Amino acid sequence: MLPEERRSKIQQQLAQQTTVTIAGLAEALGASEMTIRRDLAELEARGVCQRIHGGAISLRVQQYRVSAYPPYGDRERRQMHEKTAIGRAAASLVQPGEVIAIDSGTTAAYFAQALRSIYPLTVITNSLRVLDQLHDVPQIALICPGGALSLEDRSQASGDLSFVGPLAVAALRNFRPARAFITTSGLTVADGITNAALFQAEIKRTLIEIAEEAILLADHTKFGQATGFLVTGVKAFRRMITDVAAPAQDVAALRSQGIEVITVEPAPDAQPLRPSVLTLSGATSQVVLRNAG
Repeated sequence: MLPEERRSKIQQQLAQQTTVTIAGLAEALGASEMTIRRDLAELEARGVCQRIHGGAISLRVQQYRVSAYPPYGDRERRQMHEKTAIGRAAASLVQPGEVIAIDSGTTAAYFAQALRSIYPLTVITNSLRVLDQLHDVPQIALICPGGALSLEDRSQASGDLSFVGPLAVAALRNFRPARAFITTSGLTVADGITNAALFQAEIKRTLIEIAEEAILLADHTKFGQATGFLVTGVKAFRRMITDVAAPAQDVAALRSQGIEVITVEPAPDAQPLRPSVLTLSGATSQVVLRNAG
């Protein structure tokens, strides 16, 4: 078992049980106790857990959503004007010739939409919706890490279509992008950014680690929300782009920590994202291919 796969399984157990033991993990994962100690030390450094005598306790945020996370299609249409403006502001930071990374999420797709006129460019992404926005721009080179297709929360058809898992993580570690543009399901100043899907959270964390700079993209509805799995603290970001409706006290708190917070007005001319080649059929959560036209 690859180290990242084993750590993902440990994080799953922490999510379910809050407390884990070294002996129990070693038996369940077929690893030595020394290996588990190293894994817990790494997860502690990432802010996932705190080591205690004989094991570890979860540090993930305890406020869970009380209803299913909204389906991707619904989220894509919400705050479209804000996400368009955030995406355009992020695109203004990108220079032709750069190598950048973009994770999954609806705001990431709107950012990709804004990149279509910036080239030459190399984009590393695990998101199929980002690929949908850029695949026909010849001057933009697209690199996708592959891996397992994430359909988390598939019973509600709400999972983002993206590649995750140890194969994706291992592939991404071969790159050193100038910037990683990261989106989030939730953001609190105290806890940091969270994600509704465990394995997508791991991809976000990996992109932050490999990039020279990480930039957070989050509209105002993400503030004060915690969606299950901790990705990282806010200090992992030098810059953040949000909209003017973001809570003033949170913006001030982020700036007091040395984070440059850029606020934008909603874009009046927002356009829907391009159709997807690969979608979820809402009733059955099956993956279906169709002509993007």
